Amino acid sequence: MTMDIETDGERIRALASAKEDENWRFRAYLKGVDLPDAALDRLVRRRLEEIAPRIDCCACANCCKVVSPLLSHKDVLRLSDCLGVEKRDLIDDYLRPSREKGKHALAQTPCPFLRDQRCSVYDARPDDCRSFPRLHRPGFRSRLIRVIENCSICPIVYNVLERLKSDLRGRRQRS
Repeated sequence: MTMDIETDGERIRALASAKEDENWRFRAYLKGVDLPDAALDRLVRRRLEEIAPRIDCCACANCCKVVSPLLSHKDVLRLSDCLGVEKRDLIDDYLRPSREKGKHALAQTPCPFLRDQRCSVYDARPDDCRSFPRLHRPGFRSRLIRVIENCSICPIVYNVLERLKSDLRGRRQRS
């Protein structure tokens, strides 16, 4: 059975909102299901590899509009080099201290480096941006709160989560 891929950001926001209770129940199910972490991670990666190529991130750029990435010291140096500004000026002009020690966050959203739906500092973008939406990383189960939050922001996350619910539907009904 093939499922359509939803790409419209407004529709995804509305659908994610309507499915919020369902998504929290699914999170509780995933926390307790007898499915090894590695198997769940493989399933998520398979769905990611199927869905991500079908979504044009530049048509969306929603993550750049609403998410404030954390920047490490290395990220700050890379950005300051890219922009040709002193590290202190970059921090003063664009960043704020983060709750996470030793890191900074963007002082505003949307990202000040977003231009015409594209990252104007793409090669120097923070590691947090490089890895978004983080579905490729191991430990999917440990990041479920963030996944549910991101499903209203990112078409990739929304579609992977919906596909995952479908994949595990038979298993849920048996338990």
